[in-house]
Amino acid sequence: MSPDADFAPEPGLAALIDWYLSIGVDMAVDETPHDRFAESAAPPVRPAEPAVARAPSPGVAPPTPRPPAREARPGRAAPVFPEEAARAARDAAAQATTIDGLRALLESFEGCALKATAGHFLFSAGAPGAPLMALDFSPGEEEERGGAAFVGPEARLLDNMLRAIGRDRSSAYLAYATPWRPPGARELNATEVAALNPFLRRHIALAAPRALLILGDFAARAALGSPDVARYRGAWFDYDTGGGTARALLAPSLASLLRTPILKRRAWRDLRAVAGAFG
Repeated sequence: MSPDADFAPEPGLAALIDWYLSIGVDMAVDETPHDRFAESAAPPVRPAEPAVARAPSPGVAPPTPRPPAREARPGRAAPVFPEEAARAARDAAAQATTIDGLRALLESFEGCALKATAGHFLFSAGAPGAPLMALDFSPGEEEERGGAAFVGPEARLLDNMLRAIGRDRSSAYLAYATPWRPPGARELNATEVAALNPFLRRHIALAAPRALLILGDFAARAALGSPDVARYRGAWFDYDTGGGTARALLAPSLASLLRTPILKRRAWRDLRAVAGAFG
């Protein structure tokens, strides 16, 4: 055992050291005078020359070479400048003429960093082209683990909400604002919004719902491309898809409804408004 293996400073000594640090003492000194000016003026010490490789001695095995660094997994997102990613997103989304085509273009899109961190690409569920489209923010934990869209507790709550107004997945279309779950379910940053918003607007345009139910502020900010969404709560508004408009309503997020049941009163009011849109 080394002589200092069990060393622990006395409490008084630790407090003294902390006090020294607090008043700016950052160097230990001894009794011998030192010319610090001369030391600082001295030329820097040159690093040692690299050792020259020599042939191994007879009978001595050569050193085992290190394995090469692991390469990045194929198919992961390549780093690009935000402006380039946004421009590429606009160009790609404009090419889509069907929802399936848009899905393929987004799945192969390399301009969003979330592609490198998410385990699955999860796009939508339900009936494309249905009169009601519900826009959730992102896949949940259960979806990310299993690789299937809209199967977790939040999706089950959404199914109950749809049944309350006489609908189900055969008469509603469910989609995500981002098909890749952000780490920790955080909100999208401005760069990610710029890269995903053109696909999202094109998605809604191709789905062409009579009513668009946006679930939560995170989804609304992604869909609108703006951090200011408070003014959209509680009333219908026209959502610009880039090629037309859709009647939209901003409701509480599914996660907030699970955490705070009192919000279900507001959600029920919004659901009744959605049901009235088809009356």
